[in-house]
Amino acid sequence: MNGRRANWAFLITIVCYIGLAYVLALYFPAVGESLLWGNLLCELVVLTPIFLFTVFSKEKLSTFLTFRRIKFRSVLMVALFTFLTIPTLTLLNLISQLWVRNEVAAMMEGQSQTSFGLLYLSVGVIAPLLEEIACRGFFYHSYRKSASALSAMLLSALVFALVHMNFNQAGYAFVVGVLSVLLLEATQSLWSGIIYHGLINGSQAFLMMGVLRDNPQAYSEQAALITSDFLLYGIGVYLVLAAVTLPLSWAVLVWLEGNEAGHGALSGIWRERAALAGEGDFSPAHIKKDKVFTLPLMLAVILSIGVMTGLVSRLVLAAVTYFGISFP
Repeated sequence: MNGRRANWAFLITIVCYIGLAYVLALYFPAVGESLLWGNLLCELVVLTPIFLFTVFSKEKLSTFLTFRRIKFRSVLMVALFTFLTIPTLTLLNLISQLWVRNEVAAMMEGQSQTSFGLLYLSVGVIAPLLEEIACRGFFYHSYRKSASALSAMLLSALVFALVHMNFNQAGYAFVVGVLSVLLLEATQSLWSGIIYHGLINGSQAFLMMGVLRDNPQAYSEQAALITSDFLLYGIGVYLVLAAVTLPLSWAVLVWLEGNEAGHGALSGIWRERAALAGEGDFSPAHIKKDKVFTLPLMLAVILSIGVMTGLVSRLVLAAVTYFGISFP
């Protein structure tokens, strides 16, 4: 699999994602409003095109399913890495809320009657597993065959950000995508990213459900009280915290690389980029310089942004009105 085919898989994923959203909204609204079942269906939509492309290209799953066992000490350090990167992710979340709402809190509201165990299984276990297979497994390794590790990291992070289909999550999801690739390179295993992703999602679910169990309208009430001044104050606090914890998280990455015999993979990302730019003597012979910025990728990005801005919804509504189409 290469970058060109990955772009086609991404475009098909976005089209199917949009189609699923409208089918659920029109015919199965109860399913669409359920975070549990809606999330599971969305994960399947993301994974299905990848599975089909892999089967028809006769690609071996082992080329991107790098489930190498990692040491228990490394698992503990991934947990520490998660803790150290949370301030940075919170900072990005707060910055985005200057313009858009907190989508995770909004989605969690109204789910207070859902079994916490099933909800945690969905967002804290299944979603991280399937999304890491898709974005850090399939997309990252496919792009890496056509471009440098740095470009592949940024492109796979972009895919991960856009499939969330909202500006609030997209900002910090992009950073999670970058950090997950660094974990993958440091440990040479998808498990590190899955654990990292699972801890982030699981902690959010745990905190939100704890609050909403006591007051199902907690998000709406707090959102009405949050002002720009409050957000700016929070941004200032977390900016200081991120300035301290982010360098420490890099130290953890370096430790993980040494503990898991990463063999200079982290520094290799930058050396590889320099070599492809004609600098240095590092020779990444495995890379074929194919174009990765192709038309399917551009169309997928445009469609995603169209959904996030509401433009796609307005165009669909205009078409339905013009052609007199009716739905149940």
